[in-house]
Order: sequence, then C-alpha cells, then structure tokens
Amino acid sequence: LPTSDMISLLFFSLVAVVVGTSDELLSVSVVIRHAERPGQSGWATPQSPQVFFRGNGQLSDQGIDNACEQGKEFRKRYVKSGFIDKRFLPSEVYVRSSAVNRCLMSAASFSSALFRETSKDHAVIPPIYTKDQKDDGLLVPLLSCSDGWDDVIARFNLTSSVNVQQQALMKMLTTMWPEGCSGVPPTLIDAIVSELPNKLIKMPANYRACVEGPAKPLIYDYAEIGAGAGNNFNELRIKRVAGLLTNELLTSFAAVANCSTVPCPGQPKMRIYYTHDTNVVAIAHVFGVLDSFHNVAPEFSSALVFEIRRNANGAYVKIFLKDGHKADFVDTNNCASDCSLSAVTAAASPLAITSQIPC
Repeated sequence: LPTSDMISLLFFSLVAVVVGTSDELLSVSVVIRHAERPGQSGWATPQSPQVFFRGNGQLSDQGIDNACEQGKEFRKRYVKSGFIDKRFLPSEVYVRSSAVNRCLMSAASFSSALFRETSKDHAVIPPIYTKDQKDDGLLVPLLSCSDGWDDVIARFNLTSSVNVQQQALMKMLTTMWPEGCSGVPPTLIDAIVSELPNKLIKMPANYRACVEGPAKPLIYDYAEIGAGAGNNFNELRIKRVAGLLTNELLTSFAAVANCSTVPCPGQPKMRIYYTHDTNVVAIAHVFGVLDSFHNVAPEFSSALVFEIRRNANGAYVKIFLKDGHKADFVDTNNCASDCSLSAVTAAASPLAITSQIPC
C-alpha cells in the first residue's frame, strides 16, 4: 500500500480500538417479575386445576421452563460475552427474591440457566437471598395500609379505607368491564389472563378474545393503582412499593461508578431482584421508562435491565426492557434525554427511602 493509505488504515484502526474500548460496562441490575402462574383465585377451564396442580398463584411447570429460558437469554448477553464468569463466582452475582413461592422458584430456575454445569452435569444455582414476606419492603409490595389511598377512594367513590385496592378492582370490574369481554365472568379476569399462555389450556374463544383485547390494559390499570404509578401516581404508595429498592439500586450504581477498577471490590457485577408486577411497574415509573409497557400489563418474566456504563463523559445508566422470556432486549430510549448517573440519580432519588414507611 502507498504510505498515505497505510497511515489512513492505521488511523482508522486506532479509532476503532478507541471507540471499541471507550464504552465500558460496569454492572448490571435486573428487576424481574416471576414467571407463569395461574390466577390467584378461580379457574378459566375445567382442566385448569390439573394443569396448574400446585394451586392458585403458584408457579407452573411452564413457568419453571420459561424462567429457565429467560436465564439462557441473559447467559448469552452477559456470561457468554465474558462479562460474568461462566463458572459462577459469588463475588460477581447477587440474587435476591421476594419470599413468595413463585418468585423464589422463578429465581432458582432463572439463575440455574446462567452458568456452566458442574463436571457431573449438575446445574449451578447461586445463593438466593430473601426475607420473610411480611417484613420484606424491598420486593413485596406493601398494599395493606389504609392510608395513602385518597386518590383511589375519590376515583371510585369508595366509602371505606379498608382493602382499598380490592375495592377498586371490584369497582373496575363492575363499572369498566369492556364490551370485548362479553360473556366472561369479571371475577375470572386474573385467571384467564394468567392461563392463556399455557398451551395445555383450551380456552373458550370469547375468553381468548378478551385477553388478547381489553383485559391486559385493565390489569395494567390495576397494577398502576397498587404501584402508585403512571396516571395513578401517589407519592406515598410508590415509596412504600419501590422506595427501598430504588435506594438500593442507586446506591449500587454509585458504588461501581466511583470505583477505579472493574470489577469493583465488594460490589457484584450483576444484581438480580425477583419480584411482582406491581413492583416492576413502580420501578419503571421511578426511572422514567413506564411508557415502554404501552399501558399493557408486564408479561411474566418481564425484566427491567439497568446497565451501568462509563464512557469519556463519565458513568451513565442505560435501561432495557425484556418483556417476557421470548422478547428481545429493547432499548427504552432513556438516553434520548440525559441518562448520566447524576441525572438519573437526581430524577429517581426523591422517591427513594432508607426505611419502610409504616402504616
């Protein structure tokens, strides 16, 4: 090659090296909903109790399989890329789950798919940390308080401050039941939405049409109410649901960003938090990406993925949504505005709390 061409080639090669190394992944935090379960009560079909033999609200076999599939997708992105050691190192990965069975089982299935098996072909399952359900303000939504519901009481013209979310649901089912759900008992909305993804369930056509049409937006509205998020924003309620987790996320973001080395000593490279749809919706609101759900309830295994990265301008937070085990990692476009760590922290910190707000 002529000398000038050789110089140009060298220049562009150096540029490529600089560009390729100027954006560094520091850590990943995942806030993820449990996998498939049937409704909390009721059954969509006569065969449902046999298919979902563990009972209402419990993780199904399909849920176990799909949580594992979701784990494999994360393995491709973060383990096979070399970011996380394929053998599992306790210093690199931290898993915490709501103590509710379906979350614990989902966490075990998901994390068992992340890593290479032992020499005797046994799955490696990281330790899964949890806390008693009644005391876990981090991952179990606190919805039992009678205060903090004034907006919901006014919206639905309720007369009691006891079990407000359940009252609101019944009011929604009786006054907002969509025409597209004609012939479907309103009390079965959770059952039909939850059971439809299971291929073993032969659901009536009108039930299927209801789920594929207006049911999920109604369920989403209900989740927003509990979360105190979106059009149902309530500062007290959203702090009770997501304030502690917001604080833990922001603290971990800052810790790795302020480290001079990767990995940062004492800080896991990956944090996984298994929780419920209400919490996922609340966290999405706190970090400004709630619109990514398009007013439809989060899918089972729906995951918000926070990548803490650093470039020449400093640390920033890139947020992806993987809405279910079959979905891609979709950019929420949170970096269309300022996604620097300082900006993200400033926006989210007003809803962070360091101790649970009692009833």
